[in-house]
Amino acid sequence: MNKELEQKIDTYVKENRETIINDLKDLIKYPSISQKGKDNTPFGKDCADVLDEALNKARHYGFNAKNCDYHYGLAEYGASNKKIGIFSHLDVVPAGKGWQTDPFTAVLKDKYLIGRGVVDNKGAAVLGLHIMNFFKTTDTPLNSTISLFFGCSEEKGMEDIRYFVEEQPMPEFSIVPDTNFPVCHGEKGILEVNAKSKAELNDIVEFKGGLASNMVPDTAYCVFNFNESLLKEINDKITSDFNVENDNTTIKITANGMSKHASQPDGSKNAIAMLAGFVKDLSISETDKTLMTELFNATNNNHGEPFGIDVSDEPSGKLTCICGLAKTVNKQIHINFNIRYPVTTKGETFVESMTKYFVNNNWEVTDFDDSAPAYLPKDDPKVQALCEIYTELTNKDATPYVMGGGTYSRCLKNAIGFGMESGLDNPDFPIGHGGVHQPDEALDLDEYFDALKIYIYSVVRIDEIINK
Repeated sequence: MNKELEQKIDTYVKENRETIINDLKDLIKYPSISQKGKDNTPFGKDCADVLDEALNKARHYGFNAKNCDYHYGLAEYGASNKKIGIFSHLDVVPAGKGWQTDPFTAVLKDKYLIGRGVVDNKGAAVLGLHIMNFFKTTDTPLNSTISLFFGCSEEKGMEDIRYFVEEQPMPEFSIVPDTNFPVCHGEKGILEVNAKSKAELNDIVEFKGGLASNMVPDTAYCVFNFNESLLKEINDKITSDFNVENDNTTIKITANGMSKHASQPDGSKNAIAMLAGFVKDLSISETDKTLMTELFNATNNNHGEPFGIDVSDEPSGKLTCICGLAKTVNKQIHINFNIRYPVTTKGETFVESMTKYFVNNNWEVTDFDDSAPAYLPKDDPKVQALCEIYTELTNKDATPYVMGGGTYSRCLKNAIGFGMESGLDNPDFPIGHGGVHQPDEALDLDEYFDALKIYIYSVVRIDEIINK
């Protein structure tokens, strides 16, 4: 390791630690959930406001900053035509329930900063600013321009990065700090499949669950018209996983599950499946019983076994499949599946299998969206360089891996996922809390500042490789 560079980084962190934390706190206060907005705020006002905040911070540190019609923002340091990209996003998933603190007021607790987006992915945006500020303020030589991307719709379709690809030159190499360390050299394909029942509900007035396609839903509810005997049956069967409410007009049953990211669903509890499993055994119409049974059978599995798509490969492991959204429309049940499939397979085969399954059960696939896998070989020189840096700085194994999550990497050239999430259940928080997309999302500040050092070393090494 370069001892002079290491000393510079340690000094920078010591002098700027509170500033970095406060920069992140400032971004967390915006509930920037991407949604369809107006022409001048295409992803909603909150996403526009948080982008303004990030770009203003970039200007404060003396960087060139550009708002690209609120689809995304860019901040750059350097004057070279050769660019090293750092791709972050400022939009977040909905907060959901179960928080111990206000999700949009960042709170320090021991070594953690807690708030929606501290890890995924506003923390990366702030690190990007301070990676650039490090080079600017320490006069550390750099032959490339650092280009920091602020996305506004990564969690909801990645329309932001599509605008970037159409409008901007591609960096020579890009780091996407939206994965786990060490190096993510591949991403599974992401397939969303929407289906609906042909039959209509009779007794169930409303069924709804989930907040986003890429989250295992932690709550779901259904509503019945009030019926005294049905209410008694529900109360007799109810468990601690459910709540029941009635106002002598309606009866509402709510299932309380456990959320996890759609790419890592094992250990979660899908509230849609839980609720369907409970309701199917009630004394309701045969049509409703059948629909709830079919819904339960289709959603009570994390690997696509009901559809015959439970496949795997050596680089990427098992396919995952979760039902993230369910709702009633005109008495029919509409459901959304989020599937992460292995890098050596094709999404079209899974659409065929699911279509056949639903046709056989008197449902239909209404539409689907397929994002093909991304995959770089392990022996790529830049992959190897970042693996070496990670091992040198952490003394940890740096074997590159393939993941089920989807990042901007799949839309870019010469891009890899590299940190900054931990990917592990946090032992300092209750089960189902503290992780990405979970309540009490928590950033380990010790790991955070270690990541800053890893990224600065990585930029130096990548700069050397692309300017040989």
